[in-house]
Amino acid sequence: MSYSFQIGVRYLRSKKRANVSMITLISIIGVALGVAALLAVLSITTGFENAFRDKVLGVNAHVLVLKYGREFRDYREVLRTVSDMDEVAGVAPFSINEMMFTKGERRAVVLVKGVTPKGLQTVLDLPNQMIAGNLEAHRRPGSHPTPTPPAPEDRTWQWLRTLKNNPTPEKGVRPLFERVKGDEGTEAGVDDEEVGAPGEQPVRRKTIWEEEAEQRTAQREAQRRARRANIGKVAKPNDIEAMLGEFDDDALALPDDPGWEAGLSQGQGQEPLDALPGIIVGKTLAEDLGVEVGDRVRLISPLAALGMALSEPGGASTRSREFRVIGVFQAGFQEYDSGLVYTDLFEAQRLFDEGDNVTGVELRVHDLDTSFALARRIEQDLGGAFHSLDWSELNRNLFTALEVQKIALTLVIATIIFVAAFNVIATLIMIVLEKKREIAILKAMGATDGTVLGIFMLQGVVVGVIGTFLGVLVGGGLIAYLDKIHYALDPKVYLIDHLPVVLNPTVFLVTIGIALLICTVSTIAPSWWAARMLPVDGLRYE
Repeated sequence: MSYSFQIGVRYLRSKKRANVSMITLISIIGVALGVAALLAVLSITTGFENAFRDKVLGVNAHVLVLKYGREFRDYREVLRTVSDMDEVAGVAPFSINEMMFTKGERRAVVLVKGVTPKGLQTVLDLPNQMIAGNLEAHRRPGSHPTPTPPAPEDRTWQWLRTLKNNPTPEKGVRPLFERVKGDEGTEAGVDDEEVGAPGEQPVRRKTIWEEEAEQRTAQREAQRRARRANIGKVAKPNDIEAMLGEFDDDALALPDDPGWEAGLSQGQGQEPLDALPGIIVGKTLAEDLGVEVGDRVRLISPLAALGMALSEPGGASTRSREFRVIGVFQAGFQEYDSGLVYTDLFEAQRLFDEGDNVTGVELRVHDLDTSFALARRIEQDLGGAFHSLDWSELNRNLFTALEVQKIALTLVIATIIFVAAFNVIATLIMIVLEKKREIAILKAMGATDGTVLGIFMLQGVVVGVIGTFLGVLVGGGLIAYLDKIHYALDPKVYLIDHLPVVLNPTVFLVTIGIALLICTVSTIAPSWWAARMLPVDGLRYE
């Protein structure tokens, strides 16, 4: 064994060589406390970051493909394009909108997300989050997309094209100006070929926007009349008997549904419960509103829930629809458990009354680290009408705040190790002052500066190693205990219901590395001072 190592270990002890020096013991305890606190902070902050990421990705997909504007009816082409990419593990369309969720007199504002059965299995983690009910009745048999009415012909710039191709109005082509007979002739200085024959007064024709407004008004009026009940025509008894004769007794039997019968007694016929579309609600929402599997609930627009009736120009009233609760999920994230419900995409399209239109397309990838690059690639392949967001961009504020908090807490807790490092410096300085004569003798006997430097650096490193080892034991035990008991948190404040911790080897290695680095660096200055001491300085006053 090197004599510098032997001397360094001996200097760690007091003169009696039986007990550890008090200052050295304080240094070791300081390092241990700093390491334990730093290990706990890194494990908890990393746990929060991973918990939020898992909760967010459990409800949302890894990549979202959206389209500028409200119309996204060509989503099937997008599905075919992105599903062929090797990075994609699952892809599905979705529709989302804000509605009022009511049961009896209780109500809450929720986001209604329409998803497909395939999307539930391949894109979202909802099957693993179910705590009551099941997903078997998610889509009703025979359900199909809502047909989209044909869009009116876009003639916005047609009149300009007509003018360019036909400068002289021909038969069947409307001129820019129409003329009506007038009592006066044309004004002086006006060309007859430009304004028309004498005796006619030019009148501006209607713009294409005015024509579009009149056409849409006429369409809405026709739709309103088609929806209006045909009142005034009374069927004859023979006609009614002929119509009923086509049905058997089973077809005319009333459904065995107490809710439907209660609605009939109050003059409000309800759809049978089994015929209602299914809906899946969060655990917190179900507890707040007293909702259970099999209950009848209603989704309506927010203004109608406040008692304000809406009426569109075409005569359509506020959208409202009854649903049957088929399941309850728990994502573990308060924001989702209390404000998100799932239903079938086709039912959501009918509820939103937007035809075969979706909000976007969501994807799940095999490797989470490739989501950002895949989002940029999809934007390039689909063109300028589409834009993509990966999970980090979609929740940038949340994860940026968590990362900043993690760095700040790490720096604050690391100051405890810095304080312990100053104790190490103080310990080495006192040892150097106490051992000046021994240092002078060693230097006189031929010890090099490196040997003396190694003697005192060894003492600081040993203090750091012992303190780090004790800190890892204390901090690791604390983390294991918190992970076992699942320390409860208020989900309304922290968004999750228990304190998350991560028993990650990387966290342990980072903590050990920081502690040893601080303790080693703190020994350089006093050790270098001892190494540069001359023999005469130690023996001058002897």
